[in-house]
Amino acid sequence: MSTAKDWKWVATNSPVANSRTDDIWFFDEKAGWLVNSNGQVSQTLDGGDTWNVKKFIDPNSQGFPYLRCMGWANKKIGWVGAVTSFLAGGTKDYLQVLLHKTTDGGATWNNISNMPDSSPAGVCGMSAVNESIVYGAGTNDPSLPGPGLVKTTDGGATWTHTDLSQHADNLIDVYFSDANTGWIVGGKKDPSCPALKPGYETHPQYSQLKPVALKTTDGGATWVNKAAGVAGYDCGEWGWKIQFLDAMTGFVSLENFTTAAILKTTDGGETWVRLPIVDSSGNSINTDLEGVGFVDGQSGWVGGWADNFEGLFNSVTVDAGKSWTAQNNTPGDPNTDPRIKINRYRMLGNPISTGYCSGAKVYKRADPGALARAMAAAKVSTPQPAGLALSHTSYVSSRSVEITYVLPQDAASVFVGIWNHFAFHVRTLVGGVSQQAGRHTVIWDGTDDTGKRLGGDLYICRMSVDGKTGESQTVRLPK
Repeated sequence: MSTAKDWKWVATNSPVANSRTDDIWFFDEKAGWLVNSNGQVSQTLDGGDTWNVKKFIDPNSQGFPYLRCMGWANKKIGWVGAVTSFLAGGTKDYLQVLLHKTTDGGATWNNISNMPDSSPAGVCGMSAVNESIVYGAGTNDPSLPGPGLVKTTDGGATWTHTDLSQHADNLIDVYFSDANTGWIVGGKKDPSCPALKPGYETHPQYSQLKPVALKTTDGGATWVNKAAGVAGYDCGEWGWKIQFLDAMTGFVSLENFTTAAILKTTDGGETWVRLPIVDSSGNSINTDLEGVGFVDGQSGWVGGWADNFEGLFNSVTVDAGKSWTAQNNTPGDPNTDPRIKINRYRMLGNPISTGYCSGAKVYKRADPGALARAMAAAKVSTPQPAGLALSHTSYVSSRSVEITYVLPQDAASVFVGIWNHFAFHVRTLVGGVSQQAGRHTVIWDGTDDTGKRLGGDLYICRMSVDGKTGESQTVRLPK
């Protein structure tokens, strides 16, 4: 019987998202979807050899949306969730871009316009039980109000929001095994933790978090934190992604800027144990985890941003998480570059026999012809709609960044903005103005739209031109 170490991962010919492809969904080995930081909702019907953009969400829309997650009831009916910028005391127009739905297999998409006013500023995880019952969880930032659950039982005709702030300060991923039984993962602030943990200077609101794994058996009316009291929690960590292999065995990746661990259950989520991500010598590897994907109770992977948000490929275990090996490939090869920031694994088969994961691109388990096909496909890039060529960034001072972009033709509306790496908009640099064809530069002074100086960190620069699809690029603001 093969283990995770026997798997080889290859890049599909998905669009390159210089920040990240945050989520993927596959019905089988051929048919799947992605959402990425470019604002694209794209489909493949041939296992990733070709992708077609079916929807573009303009980052300059009200609320500055960033596509974060998706959930599908079947091949016809699906939903996409976004993180938006919450304006305290201001307009609720951002609610118009929280969710998007298709009923015709992705040919057309409609914004969900009837979200409750109390909805979180971002839908970070989705679980579609069937065509009628859909759950969404959010939001990531613990400094924002409204962590909770959005739910529909009539296919989106009406929605409710359940405030879960008594249980959590941020919520990320959600999974329901049936209409009533489900889990949400995130974190709750522990006052015994320091208000500013070393390494959290740019995001101090996460310093006091400890993980929660909330379970409901009544469709979200009541919740219990089944991960309370787990030994070994670190301050400044919280649940990010959840995966259940079957009714009994499940895993939760723990986001943490300075170390790495997962939670594991073997009794259906009633109890959990924390497993550090360490090598055979006991040394911590691959910090700041996000994605988690197991093929059985013994073998699986984790991936994420890694140290300093540079991004490793993955780490693999074959002994149920007791020890891990960094399964990184050779830098420089576009099909195996390790800086690919894995956020989601999707496994296929019963038992699991193949799978996909997503980060800078979408990657798949190599079968006996996959590597050759992937290399051939990489020579012909997936066509992108005209309108944008985001170029390099350079540092013009200790706190300022120069961003260069090229317009192939005159444009009536050019937008350039900055998001933090948790997908919240922080600054508009070019606000939908007309510009002539050619090379343009803009200087970002490291402040947000209110003039507040932001901390040194990884940020995401995003563009759109005349409301058409653009590109994204990571920008590191010096400390």
